[in-house]
Amino acid sequence: MRTSDARLRTLAPLAALTVASMALLTATSGTLAAWTDDEYVSAAAGVMVAGDCTTTTLFQTESAGRQLSGSLGGAELDTLAAVQGVQVGNANGTVTVAPGTATQVDPVTHTSALEAGALGMPLLSTAVGLNQPAGNAGAYTQWAQAKASGQAAGAAGLVSDQSGAIDGTGTAAGSTTAPTAASVNLESFVPSSEVAVTLDVGAVASSAAVDACTLTNGWPTLDPSPAVDRRYGIAGLGLNLSAGLIHTMTGSVSGTIDRVSQELAAAATTGSLRAAVKAGVTDLVSQSSDELAAGSVTTEITFGAPNLSAARQLLTTPLTDGVVSIDLVNATISFDLAKLAYGSAGLNGLPANTRVAFGAGAVQNLTQRTSALLEAWGEAISAEIEKALAATSFTMDTTVVLQADDPLLGKIDVTEVSLGYATTVGAFLPQTPPAPLPAPTVSTKVLGLGLPGLEALLEPITAALASGTGEIVAGAFDDTLFGPGALVPMTAAAIQSAVLPVVDAADSALSPLADTLTLTVNVQPDQPGAPVSAAVAGNAADGQYKVSALRIAAVGSTAELYLATAAAGPVVFQRGAG
Repeated sequence: MRTSDARLRTLAPLAALTVASMALLTATSGTLAAWTDDEYVSAAAGVMVAGDCTTTTLFQTESAGRQLSGSLGGAELDTLAAVQGVQVGNANGTVTVAPGTATQVDPVTHTSALEAGALGMPLLSTAVGLNQPAGNAGAYTQWAQAKASGQAAGAAGLVSDQSGAIDGTGTAAGSTTAPTAASVNLESFVPSSEVAVTLDVGAVASSAAVDACTLTNGWPTLDPSPAVDRRYGIAGLGLNLSAGLIHTMTGSVSGTIDRVSQELAAAATTGSLRAAVKAGVTDLVSQSSDELAAGSVTTEITFGAPNLSAARQLLTTPLTDGVVSIDLVNATISFDLAKLAYGSAGLNGLPANTRVAFGAGAVQNLTQRTSALLEAWGEAISAEIEKALAATSFTMDTTVVLQADDPLLGKIDVTEVSLGYATTVGAFLPQTPPAPLPAPTVSTKVLGLGLPGLEALLEPITAALASGTGEIVAGAFDDTLFGPGALVPMTAAAIQSAVLPVVDAADSALSPLADTLTLTVNVQPDQPGAPVSAAVAGNAADGQYKVSALRIAAVGSTAELYLATAAAGPVVFQRGAG
């Protein structure tokens, strides 16, 4: 058999693959692209001649296309009228079609659209959790063509009614997004799964074609090695977890963000910030003068309201690393199995009967990706909070009363030094490149009669306060905002703590599927490695060439689903027919 099964798997984009490409299978036995009529050549007085591989009627051919096949508890899904697909037979020019409602494209070609709502019928939705996503009814076509000249072809999925061309991306007609083929609720399909996880299948398509006519000494005969072409396309395959804990997480983080403003305002009036400023200013005075000492020190600190809008925006921002995607608004986590297994190439262009591995390693990979995404998300929120704090306005008014020792009166108040800041918190935080700390405004006021030589005594004190107060405030901020148990680290810890239950939920949802859910792409029953199947779609008669885009099964379940199954053949030569 001349087969291009292995050689024709370079389908990567699979956009609008045409049956015209099947004509390349053979240059001597006719073209599959020209299957537009079915006739024989007549000589005079009704004497029929054999013709060639485009005009002979010496063959009996069969073909079929079916969007959904499989079995459910031993019952064959092919018997369900709603998903029966289309079958075309041609016996020496006599064409038979099932169902009778199929649409004729030409005498040997018929199509049948998947019945609206067929995948959501109670039997399928209840037993295996299969549903057709809203808005996709009628998007999928089942196509079959059988010629008495020895050629047959079938297609299913996103298929051109006229040519049988398949579109494995769903975008060949100019659409920017592809329809979803099906959604399987794994809580129903996989016995060990107890959470709301669905297997979402993107646009699928398949086509099979066989040309079994060859010319021997100028006469059409059955080719012992017929030309076969099988193609498939899958636009996407992923798991979708409904995770209500995401809303719990974002609610908790939202509350943490709210508390930032409250705790910052509290730091201005209570706690160690004011105490640190007072102690630092007192030390500066004592270090710069032996004649004057700090008496009373009062300080008033005010923070503006931090603008935390950037942090809040992250509460609704979608998260993705290309394989795992987290929808914070709708509380879902999507896992792209195609990219996980095969990167950007996805599931197209793979050898026949390729099994998409989903074991403990895949679960660990997806869980780690989920954890990394949420950890990075939490860090991003913490970073935005820090930015907001840095941009928050900061004012400080500190008054230091300086005293001198009088032999008769003891300590007397001689002057008042006022220090002031009107800047931002960020002015006192480390910067890149390093920038000098801001100096406060400094003013003095003589109290009482003053003191002889007071101006000279004040000079080193005011200089020390002008140059050293910035360091004091920076140190106070470092302790109050960034120190152990302070605002920033406590906020970051609260955010990361809120993330952990979601990561645990993802791991708990995926683990039961490991080595239980079995996914096979480019299923060809007659090729090595084909799944052992009780379903019609998983078995082929002699001379019949089938391909299914995807098979879904589970260990411990009697259900198996085949999506987009195309069949071409058998082709039988009937010498002397007609």
